Amino acid sequence: MATVVHPVTQSSTSRNGPTAMVFMNMGGPQSLPEVGPFLSRLFADADLIPLGRLQNYIGPLISRRRTPKIQDQYAAIGGGSPIRKWSDYQSSEMCQILDERCPESAPHKPYLAFRYADPLTEEMYQKLLDDGFGKQGRAVAFTQYPQYSCSTTGSSLNELWRWRTRLEGKEPEGGGVKWSVIDRWPVHPGLIEAFAQNIEAQLVTYPEEVRKDVVLLFSAHSLPMSVVNRGNQSTLHPIPIPTINAPDH
Repeated sequence: MATVVHPVTQSSTSRNGPTAMVFMNMGGPQSLPEVGPFLSRLFADADLIPLGRLQNYIGPLISRRRTPKIQDQYAAIGGGSPIRKWSDYQSSEMCQILDERCPESAPHKPYLAFRYADPLTEEMYQKLLDDGFGKQGRAVAFTQYPQYSCSTTGSSLNELWRWRTRLEGKEPEGGGVKWSVIDRWPVHPGLIEAFAQNIEAQLVTYPEEVRKDVVLLFSAHSLPMSVVNRGNQSTLHPIPIPTINAPDH
């Protein structure tokens, strides 16, 4: 007998809740045995690394050759990526803050959807349905990439849409999950303030007499022109320059 999934119900203090807050990111292997599957998924993603018609052949070949070296690198930092731990913590803390500041959409429930590591997008989506959000429940896809790129944010959203179609269909019965998307936030004041605070904390470590002459180097990873020409917008985003208050003591 099929399991009955009851529709999401509103609480007595919320007109629009509950709300699923889905943190979307690349993810990372939590242990050394997970490095191989992580790389296999990564090199199989044509949105991130387009390899043309030979994607399914070249991708696994590259991942197998790279796995031992990447395992050594993860071993050097403790045996795995910390991104799952910190994403769990951050999403949980954010939902508690949202419950306080936005009671009209509470309660807010955290979910993770990693593109190349557990929990994968399909695992998250099935959990959403199991939790009853398939009956027009509200969900927010919140990408953890501040700048929009077709190779990162675009890939995660494409995967979300694929699993929506597979698990709910093109026209979901009962309306399906009601999605909202936050896909870019490069100049959000909170992000800029976080940059400023970290820089200020490091400036304190320099002697006071040289502090005003410290050089700040802003760096970012580059993108192949083939990606830029596909309409990638991260190269068009303004660079947030934080206001730095150099400590004088």
